[in-house]
Amino acid sequence: MSATNSTINKRKAAPGKKLITVIAILIAANITAWFFYGQIDLTKDKRYTITDATQHMLKGLDKKMEITVFLDGDDLPAAFQSLANSTDAMLRHFRDISDNKVTYHFTDPLGSDTAALQILKQYHMTGLPVTVSEGKKGTSQKMIFPWALVSTVDAKGKAIDYPVFLQETNTLNFNRHTLLKSEILLEYNLANAIHQLSKSEKTNVAYLLGNGEQFDSHIGSMAMTLAQAYNFDTLDINGQNSIPSKIKTVIIQNPTVPFTDEQKFKLDQYVMHGGHIFWSLNMVTGTIDSLRSGQFSAMPIDVNLNNLLFNYGVRVNTNMVEDAVDHAFVPLEAQSKKSETTMFPWVYFPVLNPGSDHPIVKNLNGVLARFVSSIDTVGSNAAIQKTVLLSSGRYSKSEPTPMPVILESAIVPPNPAEYPQHNLIAGILLEGNFNSAYSSNRPVALSDWITASGVNIKDQSGPAGKMIVLSDGDILTNDFGQQSGPLPMGSFILDPSYKFDNQAFLLNCMEYLNDDENLLEARNKNFDNRILDPKVVEDERTKWQFINIGLPVIAILIFGAVFFFIRKRKYA
Repeated sequence: MSATNSTINKRKAAPGKKLITVIAILIAANITAWFFYGQIDLTKDKRYTITDATQHMLKGLDKKMEITVFLDGDDLPAAFQSLANSTDAMLRHFRDISDNKVTYHFTDPLGSDTAALQILKQYHMTGLPVTVSEGKKGTSQKMIFPWALVSTVDAKGKAIDYPVFLQETNTLNFNRHTLLKSEILLEYNLANAIHQLSKSEKTNVAYLLGNGEQFDSHIGSMAMTLAQAYNFDTLDINGQNSIPSKIKTVIIQNPTVPFTDEQKFKLDQYVMHGGHIFWSLNMVTGTIDSLRSGQFSAMPIDVNLNNLLFNYGVRVNTNMVEDAVDHAFVPLEAQSKKSETTMFPWVYFPVLNPGSDHPIVKNLNGVLARFVSSIDTVGSNAAIQKTVLLSSGRYSKSEPTPMPVILESAIVPPNPAEYPQHNLIAGILLEGNFNSAYSSNRPVALSDWITASGVNIKDQSGPAGKMIVLSDGDILTNDFGQQSGPLPMGSFILDPSYKFDNQAFLLNCMEYLNDDENLLEARNKNFDNRILDPKVVEDERTKWQFINIGLPVIAILIFGAVFFFIRKRKYA
């Protein structure tokens, strides 16, 4: 009898011991997870895997980086809450990889942190008005701030900061597609800000002057944008015999005065000695101000760079690219209502699209161009790799200049059938070992100048060089309004409802030309957009609700009944 009682007592005690053991294991697992955070990325597109370049940069940090995220609050819309969660997960990775060199915290600017609004105002980090649900009370408007601020100190102990816009674009329609692209770019945007602040010295970038280049309020946005990440200054090409080697990239934007052989020789030898050039050239006349008179004649522009660019592998034509589908719109008085203006398609202002999957343009939206020309690739130098960055759309055409441009022609809708060309090149990346355009057959006057200057000629670039050629000098400029003042790059003064990606394109180009860390690798991420077919969802809603909710409940009930039946028979 005692043996039987002992057996029964053991049976009664066994469940208690098992429960205690399970609880102890769970506690130990949680403690381990607290101290040793880790994550296995099982997604097909590896969206949670940090790129090698970013990891290398984070592991090499030699100073603290504090990141304040302003995307916080109790009632964020679902899409923005998802972006906040993704930001939190990304920064947790950064913190662990950097061995706590990167720290972060979230703050609600509309909450108790009154200093947050002052910081947002100081760095022009504007909020977005969104509609939030308040249940039975209906809806209300709320400002949210999809921004982060990366902060550290420089070598002199001075505090320095770098704002980061977390949203892919400033649109108020934050749909799934926008959310997806925002998550794709999180790693790059945050890593790039950290990298810029971690540099002991900023890279030198020069804006070339001496040939009638645009140097006024229309390049203000570019200057402010580049000054944040680089030592950005002007350089007069006529001021010295050669371009200083400390300058890593030279920007040549919209020259109007022809280059001399001496000036071109300086540019050529700058490339041969490892310098990079960002060409942004107008090959036809015409600006937004040209439209004020209602019509003008677009004329070809010759700044005497053809032979130099041809030697490097491209020819920028003096034609005009028109796009029937991808273009900006201009306001005109409707014929039926003379007092009202209507937006009409303007084929001469094409919205250029990424021409490849290169990191410079991967996941980039349209770039606005104005009176753009086409680019041809030429030459047979196998050492030069040519990558198309920007191109026109599927329904395009090019017309030779001179040609009339009449504003009222916009009233007639373009017929895509009359635009037989497609993907006309407007931006291209050249990289590799360039041959000098002046290794032989130099003009006598240039040879005399070289001899008198004592300049040593290099026949081939080394290390491998890089240059970017754009066939529009307005891509890098900003509009200027008499009342609004200078607009951000990419904002179109005639239709300011949307901001094009001109500024992001500029920054990506400069990052690729100047940085050896290859952080742009993070822009190559490609998330699968698994959006459900709304028609299938509607037609099969009941079936999938039953499968996801009903079947699990039925399975649990069946399991419980079987378990009860077996236990009853065993201990009967």
